[in-house]
Amino acid sequence: MDKEIKDPEGILKVITALFGKLPAYIINSEKEYPVKIIALKNKALIINTNLKFPSRDRILTVVHNGSKFLAHFIVAGGDGNGVEILTPVKIQITPASRQSSRVDTSQIQSGMVVSNIINVNDVSKAIGFDDKKVDAILLAYRAKLTKAFPLSSIFFAGRMDNRLRLMHHYDKDIFIIDRKEKSSASADFFPFDEYLRIFDSSKIPDTYTSEICVPIKYKGYVHLGYVQVLSEKPLDFEIYKQIQTFANAVSRDIISTGVFQESRDVCQVMDLSMGGISFIHAPSRSFSRSVTLNGTILFDLNLESGKRVTIRGIIKNIRNQETNFRVGCQFYNLTEKDVEVLEAFLNVEKEESPAVETPMEAQESNADIGDENKEDTSSVIGTVDEPDDPFGGAMDSELTSEEPSPES
Repeated sequence: MDKEIKDPEGILKVITALFGKLPAYIINSEKEYPVKIIALKNKALIINTNLKFPSRDRILTVVHNGSKFLAHFIVAGGDGNGVEILTPVKIQITPASRQSSRVDTSQIQSGMVVSNIINVNDVSKAIGFDDKKVDAILLAYRAKLTKAFPLSSIFFAGRMDNRLRLMHHYDKDIFIIDRKEKSSASADFFPFDEYLRIFDSSKIPDTYTSEICVPIKYKGYVHLGYVQVLSEKPLDFEIYKQIQTFANAVSRDIISTGVFQESRDVCQVMDLSMGGISFIHAPSRSFSRSVTLNGTILFDLNLESGKRVTIRGIIKNIRNQETNFRVGCQFYNLTEKDVEVLEAFLNVEKEESPAVETPMEAQESNADIGDENKEDTSSVIGTVDEPDDPFGGAMDSELTSEEPSPES
């Protein structure tokens, strides 16, 4: 039976507990598209979307415990470049349903397997400890960077500073050509006005007018640190590309040390769609450590020879199949590159195999988990585990804070 929440406190409770902690979608032209949740501030939700809308009305959705939450908002502001401030109006709760098609691997000739599974929590924990191999790599890269750009630094730590937290929220690199000239800013990068707030609260001398700051990410998803270059004169796009390549090299070499304890299990894929996947996992030690209900994991999905994507997903169900476990996983804000590869692969397979079953999709109901794991959705919530801390402590608070100087 459908429910509706209009009480402001009740609406805020649901938004705080679910949006930003589960994959969120925005409705446009009767279709649902992934949407980036940036923060919840002053009882308004801040999002980032490239979609165009005919009105100021917005509807965002998430699925939790077999129910679909449709949150209705009104646009209260934004930067005109995709960042919008949404004021909540009401929330409708309806039974979740499965949508769109999937590929059942039993119907096609495919060697699809899942490998290198790791829990997102374990990624963050791994860089919180001293590691001589990692320290040596960072030392070498810092020397190379300083030689090319004297006013530079590499930040790498198990806990985000304010600059890294905001780049994580907006999912954009910092590329400020001239801090004193807003017209030089590009909407493709970190918001100019938000950058000025960071600068004002930092210890960076006022003589610096240009900055490039590129995150160091674990396989494109988890923010580990950043490479920062400052200049008294404008930095150009060519230098930005060099720093981007440099940050990717740092990430690659740190991953190669083995500091991140990825599972060595190789798991057969049972079905796949643009919204989710299910695979078979043996009851190994790594399974009990990494695979937990509602936990967020990263893994490599090997589609076919030479074609692989890295997936971030939330585990929605785990079924015991006597000798093995079948794991259902909902995709969560994939990178554009991984989405493109996955779309191309699924389009090919759909043409070859038109007879497919009902999906294990982005709107996957949790009904298959079993009654013992279900909860009363009216109590909402407080049960969802999102280790990335998507709001970064920014609930109803300012996001800026003191951060280290460039020399630190």
